[in-house]
Amino acid sequence: MNPGERQTIEELAARALVPYAERPGADGVAQLVDDLMTEGQKLHAAVSRLPLARRTERAGAALAEWTYFAEAGPLSDGDHAAWNHARGLARILRILASVLHETQPSSLQ
Repeated sequence: MNPGERQTIEELAARALVPYAERPGADGVAQLVDDLMTEGQKLHAAVSRLPLARRTERAGAALAEWTYFAEAGPLSDGDHAAWNHARGLARILRILASVLHETQPSSLQ
């Protein structure tokens, strides 16, 4: 991806969900985590603004998981832990995007 180029949520998540043999180096993982955190915080805020009556159990669980993963960070030092953290963030990011899309179809376009 070129600097300044915008990617979709699905493309961003896909970068983290490639097979382990295809994971980027330490710098690439660090950038990926930054990108996931930036987009995830936006999605978390958008889903959090949904009225409680419109939030499903899945939405509530994704919000709680995002908060935990964002605050906890990788569970240990090292590239592998950072990579696993990125993969967890990506999975939650996809759920948050799906929840938002289901409740507000035009909001992710």
